[in-house]
Amino acid sequence: MNGLRNAELVDKVVILVEKYSVHGHCLALVEEIIADEYPNYNMIFQQQVGMPVNEYITKVRLHKAEGLLEDTEMDFKEISKMIGMNGYFEFTQLFKRFHGVTPVDYRNQLHKQG
Repeated sequence: MNGLRNAELVDKVVILVEKYSVHGHCLALVEEIIADEYPNYNMIFQQQVGMPVNEYITKVRLHKAEGLLEDTEMDFKEISKMIGMNGYFEFTQLFKRFHGVTPVDYRNQLHKQG
C-alpha cells in the first residue's frame, strides 16, 4: 500500500471515529466500514498514527470528556454514557490511566484554578 493510500485510510478512520466515537461499538462500526477495502487497516493506522484504532477511539472519547468536565456540571455517569463508555467504572479507570487523576479530581482541580 502506498503512502497516499495510507493517508486516505487514516483520514477515513479519523472521520469515522469522530462520527461514531459516542457509540459503544465504535470499533466494530469502523471495522465494518473499513475492513473490506483495507483488510490490514489497524496495522496501517498504528504505523501511521503511532497507536491502534481502539486506543485512538479512547483518546477521542476522553478528549470529549475533558470538554464536558470543563464546560458543564454534568454527572460523571452521564458523561461516561455520552462519550460511549460501558460505564462509570471503565470511564474512571481509563481517565485516570491517561490523565493521572480521576474525573472527580480533574474537575476539582479545574474549580480550584478558576
